[in-house]
Amino acid sequence: MKQAVVVIHGMGEQIPMDTLMSFSESVWATDSDLIDANRPDSSTGAKRTTNAIWFKPDEYSRSYELRRLATESLPGRGSTHFYEFYWAHLMEGTSFEHFRAWMKDLLWRSPRRVPQGLGLAWTVLWIITIAAVTCFLLSLLPSEGKAWYWAVLGGVASLSVGGLVNTFLLKYFGDVARYVKASPPNVARRQEIREKGVQLLESLMGIKPDGTTVTSEYDRIVVAAHSLGTIVAYDILTHSFARLNTRMTAAEDQPELAKMEVLIRRATGLEPQLADARQQQDVDLDAYQAQQALCRKELNAQGNPWIVSDFVTLGSPLAHAEFLLAYDKPALRKAQERRILPTCPPTLEYDATTKKRHMSYRTDDDAAAPRLPHHAALFAFTRWTNIYSRHRAILWGDIISGPVGKQFDLAVNGRTFSGIRDIAVMPEPKDGTVGWKFWPPFFTHTKYWTLPRRWSAGAAVPHHISELRKALKLKER
Repeated sequence: MKQAVVVIHGMGEQIPMDTLMSFSESVWATDSDLIDANRPDSSTGAKRTTNAIWFKPDEYSRSYELRRLATESLPGRGSTHFYEFYWAHLMEGTSFEHFRAWMKDLLWRSPRRVPQGLGLAWTVLWIITIAAVTCFLLSLLPSEGKAWYWAVLGGVASLSVGGLVNTFLLKYFGDVARYVKASPPNVARRQEIREKGVQLLESLMGIKPDGTTVTSEYDRIVVAAHSLGTIVAYDILTHSFARLNTRMTAAEDQPELAKMEVLIRRATGLEPQLADARQQQDVDLDAYQAQQALCRKELNAQGNPWIVSDFVTLGSPLAHAEFLLAYDKPALRKAQERRILPTCPPTLEYDATTKKRHMSYRTDDDAAAPRLPHHAALFAFTRWTNIYSRHRAILWGDIISGPVGKQFDLAVNGRTFSGIRDIAVMPEPKDGTVGWKFWPPFFTHTKYWTLPRRWSAGAAVPHHISELRKALKLKER
């Protein structure tokens, strides 16, 4: 069977296919571990220098600006198809009013509601705002006598700030402002982006517009997203799974689902024999992600078309979900408990018949009846890997990103367990760890799949590229 990789770009005025081409170049074309170097080049028959990629029509995206990138087959697996979910054109027309409303929400909040790690940036934002207002007021001063230079200085500074807002902030953070804030002017755009994303994902899974299902040409889908695109992807996955969670054609035994629920209860101390935290060492991230893969295969065997095996986030602002998606951390937790925002592992609910908590519910009153995962249980079947870069002094590293495990873990009775694999990259590992012993590179937010300019085939692969390739698991069967 073939596999599909859906790449979702981040904020800004993105060009169709730019992200997809550079991404596939780093994770496929230059990866010498994927295909035997002695195998002739599939395009020329000569000695291989890179792995071949072909541009083909994209019948799923319904856009003539986009192409599907098809690869060679791997041993034991068919071709990999790379798709881009392009949504930048749906954000055209961002105005200063969209940005101003969001900035007001960011600034006018108690310092206690500013997430850890963003305090310096929030303070600098206040300083810039105060300075801009001061300069504007100075520009209004009368220019008589020696005071004229204050007015000129204030005017120049005001124009500079205005230019910064118009040429940079609106083009980039304007997208964030419009997408994350559910105000009336933004709702239609949010809906259109999510709807088209769900449509693409379901088409790849073999679901027709009328809701009927055909056999998909893929047995596995990987969703890889960058920056604001990770929030878009999270929403698309959330809404898509909620439309499919009840689809089942075969009522068979569900041993893997049962094992998953036991694993989650053990990890959160809900199983009596593992109430002592010291006894939870047998439940770790590797065991959880291995069980996710088994649960997905079992779900597929029972007729459910959900084949999204992995969600890979790069430079994700979901690390600041309490800042962007909710009023504060308690509000974020409440939304997760109410299954508005899915967690990894999924939130549990009490079953009065079994006297236990589950991430699924029975299809009838019989305790042995088949169970269906609830609508927010997608991360029982989809692994989540988050790749981020630590930051220092705002501009070094990636202040937009961070670990997401503490934002989307499962919290039960004061105990937490995260099924998300957070991986820090840039700087390179030092002495076995990603270090604070030296500074990260300057502004790494756009470098997660960028190969060094002087890198050539056969040279050592940078750490961040290696981790991205491992997260995609393209050789997995």
